Amino acid sequence: MLTRFCAATLLLLALAGCATAPVLPVPADVIVIETLQGGVNISLSSPAGKSGGNGVLFYRSPDSFRLSILLPFGQVLFDIIVNGEKVLCIREGQKKVWQGELRDIPDSLGVRVWPLMKWVVEPPRPAGPAVERVFTRTDGTVEKVRYDASGYVQRKVNSSGDEVIYGDYLLSGNIAVPARIDINTQDGSQLQLRFDEPEVNRPVDMEIFAPTLDGYEILPLSEFKGF
Repeated sequence: MLTRFCAATLLLLALAGCATAPVLPVPADVIVIETLQGGVNISLSSPAGKSGGNGVLFYRSPDSFRLSILLPFGQVLFDIIVNGEKVLCIREGQKKVWQGELRDIPDSLGVRVWPLMKWVVEPPRPAGPAVERVFTRTDGTVEKVRYDASGYVQRKVNSSGDEVIYGDYLLSGNIAVPARIDINTQDGSQLQLRFDEPEVNRPVDMEIFAPTLDGYEILPLSEFKGF
């Protein structure tokens, strides 16, 4: 089952935060990350405890994510799918699905983390001349962004105190992507993503984010206890 998804997925998720780096061989204004997919190691710490594992992450602009957590031999243990405001948590082996909206995500999944994913992957403002810049967003909130000497985004913080840190940039085609992303929320939740050879702007089928759920038991997302 997982291999079908490998050809496509997070958080996530490695991301457009690098699209403006001046060292890229293509002008920044023509580089748009529409999709991202690849293997990922995930570590999640939330008020409910810690969890993690290896898996595959798929992202499709503007706000569709799928994270598949794998067992050692490649079977899918657990899926979380975020498609706009809609969320699905799937245990294929148990034929159970927990569904709801972002506001229904329980502490066991990092209640504050997943609503931030669209912000994490959106393209940042251009670097320079200052290493750290402050921007006013369209909703009136303020965002602080820090860059390294080459213009790559290192860190950004929103008005609520949520923080995302990017590192270990590598090239996928002619686009630089961070292989390391750390999300720290104001409520103390943390999500660490470590990507293995992420692929950018390869086709990702929308069916990945809208699986067929015939024969599954449907439960409220608020009752999910963790993966």
